Amino acid sequence: MTTMFCLVSRQSMANVIPVLMYKPQHVVLFATPEEHRSADLLQSLFGSKSINVKRINGLNAYDYLSFKKVVSDLLEKTNGDVWLNVTGGTKLMALAAYEAFAEKEKTIIYCDTVHQNVIYLFPQNKIEKINATITIKDYLLSYGYKIVETRDINHIKKFYDLFNYIDSNNLMHSFVKFNNIIREKFNLSQPRYTINSPDRKFRFIKDLSDFFIEYGYPIPNSKRIKLSSNEYQHGKWLEFYAFYIYEQKLNLNPLSGVKIVNYDGIENEIDLVFLKDYKLHLVSCKSGKKGNQYDLFQLETLRNITSGTFGKGIFITTKNPTDRFLDRARNLGIEVKDVSKL
Repeated sequence: MTTMFCLVSRQSMANVIPVLMYKPQHVVLFATPEEHRSADLLQSLFGSKSINVKRINGLNAYDYLSFKKVVSDLLEKTNGDVWLNVTGGTKLMALAAYEAFAEKEKTIIYCDTVHQNVIYLFPQNKIEKINATITIKDYLLSYGYKIVETRDINHIKKFYDLFNYIDSNNLMHSFVKFNNIIREKFNLSQPRYTINSPDRKFRFIKDLSDFFIEYGYPIPNSKRIKLSSNEYQHGKWLEFYAFYIYEQKLNLNPLSGVKIVNYDGIENEIDLVFLKDYKLHLVSCKSGKKGNQYDLFQLETLRNITSGTFGKGIFITTKNPTDRFLDRARNLGIEVKDVSKL
């Protein structure tokens, strides 16, 4: 296949996956004025992959005959093997383009992201599993975001031995209780501005040592434990543990502490991001409080703006969420996970 015709919509992955799977030399983007920005993003991503992109802009999504003529005329002028990806656009755009290609007996495909299939609709019917190389960077770029910062993975890996010990000995429940005690101490015993004073750092290391002594783990010292009391108070240990699970146990190559910025300069931060089954998964970790519905709405907003309907939100907590919180999460399509069962 030399050229792929794509109908632009805000669900960018419907076009990104087939293009990166089949790697055409040329891509033609058919875009309405409402989807001009989405077409810009697709053009930028495909251009970065050395794919030549042609734009057909200003189309009326609801003028069936006019849109069919545009597709038919361009199809006549396009040399080589030409395919239509009919997944995007409005229903009328899809029907018009389908008819134009069917009349010329050209290949028409549909990208089924739910089941990770490409469905051949015409002139033959068959199903092919999606097999495309897509990175987190590609995914975010297709929705107008770029990564500007991530956490140093080497810092997280210093805790792998500890996390492995906790998992092997089924100590997560005890470790969560221990962390709640530390949080209460550092929150209530002294003003916040002295949290990293030498005295408090010493007490922090001592508290850690007490926990490990109780369970027979080698006593950590200040050189081995690099997590500060301030990081503990803000729940970084949970983010690190989640990274350990997704990276070591599930082999999903996540990114941690991801800061992203869009084309308007608006920044957002995500605790953990990974790709699975061609879907972007955004993970929020909360260790210090029971479920707050605001946290769910914040996660849902990030999921929507960075991955549309193709993304998934995961909320990891150390607390027992209320039924109301769980109901809200289900309504938003967010998966809530207890850290002890992660």
